[in-house]
Amino acid sequence: METLLAKYWSPEQIEGQRKLEGDPPISRMTIYRYLYSPRGAGYRKYLRGPGKKKRATRKSHSRIHNQTMIDQRPEEAENRKVAGHWEGDTIQGQTRKEACVVTLADRATRYLIADLLPRCNAESVNRSVPQFADSGLPCKTVTVDNGMEFASHAKLQKKIATPIFFAGGRNPWQRGTNENMNGLLRQFFPKKTDFAAHSSAQLRWAVELLNNRPRKCLEYRTPKEMMDSFGFALVS
Repeated sequence: METLLAKYWSPEQIEGQRKLEGDPPISRMTIYRYLYSPRGAGYRKYLRGPGKKKRATRKSHSRIHNQTMIDQRPEEAENRKVAGHWEGDTIQGQTRKEACVVTLADRATRYLIADLLPRCNAESVNRSVPQFADSGLPCKTVTVDNGMEFASHAKLQKKIATPIFFAGGRNPWQRGTNENMNGLLRQFFPKKTDFAAHSSAQLRWAVELLNNRPRKCLEYRTPKEMMDSFGFALVS
């Protein structure tokens, strides 16, 4: 149990995983009692706290031309039964123009891809995302928000040979999978993090933890297990 807590698993995830694997049951309340006892106090630092509501920061005059909107996305992307339909965004650093992280989350498996960018702009995004598209993972569609780092979407779409769709302005719920994963990453990289001070290895460590942590929405399977189940074997 302590090993899983140290991997940032929640008591609910530990309880659900044990049931899934047929291990002797242990309730989340038992785990919480342990965490708030003197013996388990050292593991409380791994618990996630409640997040703050995200405020819209993008200005209305920042417009991207020739967008294909989310209502034109294939129906297959809606039902979460097929891997390869991704949602993308960036996690900002101390300022909007400095180093940031670009993230892509698969709607079906909740599998996360992330990369450090030296600058939060379209040029950096267009260099990074094609590397993911060449990784062997399924890539059928990508749905992004209206940040100006995706302003050069036509060039990016050509590079990755995958259609790119845009969520409606100030409608983060249309990319709920990606928003959720970004929130989980914020546990490791809080607001106003200077991403220039972090390494790609640190980011990979956090992403690996999340991809190997069971999710309630996946019936306590992990995103990696789900992606493997679609026939895309991934290296741990």
